[in-house]
Amino acid sequence: MIFGDQMRDDVVLRLLEGQSSLETSKFLDRLMELSSLEEAEHQFLVDPFDRSVALVFQMFQSSDLDPWDVDLSSFIEMFNERIDKAENIDLPSCGRMIRMAWSILRGQANSLIDRQERAMDFEEEVEWDFEGGWEAEFDDDEYNFSLGVMTGAADEALPSIFEGRIHREEGRPVTLGELLLGLQDASRLADEQRTRERIAKERREAHEKARERFSGSLHVEDLEGDLKRTWQALKARTRKSEPISLSDVADQMNRDSILHGLEEEEAITESQVTAFVSTLFLTNRGYISLGQESGYNGQIVLQDLWGESEDYDELTQRLHPTSDPTGAQNV
Repeated sequence: MIFGDQMRDDVVLRLLEGQSSLETSKFLDRLMELSSLEEAEHQFLVDPFDRSVALVFQMFQSSDLDPWDVDLSSFIEMFNERIDKAENIDLPSCGRMIRMAWSILRGQANSLIDRQERAMDFEEEVEWDFEGGWEAEFDDDEYNFSLGVMTGAADEALPSIFEGRIHREEGRPVTLGELLLGLQDASRLADEQRTRERIAKERREAHEKARERFSGSLHVEDLEGDLKRTWQALKARTRKSEPISLSDVADQMNRDSILHGLEEEEAITESQVTAFVSTLFLTNRGYISLGQESGYNGQIVLQDLWGESEDYDELTQRLHPTSDPTGAQNV
């Protein structure tokens, strides 16, 4: 025993917050010095418990010690036990210990107030530019677990993690393995949804490009332009009033379209449709005549009825004086 029979070492140790042993305690020298003083307050008490409590409380009356190093909760527990077990209660001694405990409590409260005031002053004077990132959210437990998985230290514990039960508010409990399978299914569904959205986006973009290339029907919205292009292609491939096949006219229009920047595949389709439809209108309006050679798959033959005319707009005014060569012609 460090303090002899007149003190209780266990009481002193419990009152000292965070001290594992009196022999290694940082307060041992002060306690020994104070216990030998005859005028110290604990000398006026008789019970070893009372003397031990008073010794610790006296030491923390000094301003250079932190009152939070005293465990007042342990004092309350031990004091209640002493009252319950005591046959005769020494009220003056109890009052003395309560007064000393209150003094320690007041010191703890004052230290809290001082810390708060210093913190407020510090916040007013210093402006922090720190923006919390992943470092501010760092968690030791998560780091240690990840490190254990990577180094293999957690290999023995990992199987038990998947066997545990996860309880929800409703329904049966599920294992972590089942939960992971559910997450995999959710991930698969999310991938499928993203794929569908990507395909839909590609289709929309393709439709937009198609609409940009073909803004409406070629044979309605720009009919007069198609008629003029077809007539010019016919004039470019024939002399005077010599007959020419429809395929030759379409071929000439195909070349002209490619020269104007149209893709070859699109130019072929566009020229064939335009040439066929436009020749019907040109025949109806009296620009050309149309016939077909005899036999199976006989060629469609066109013939310019106005071989001497080289200007489509002028010829249109001659044939249809009331029509607008730049507008749509009613047929």
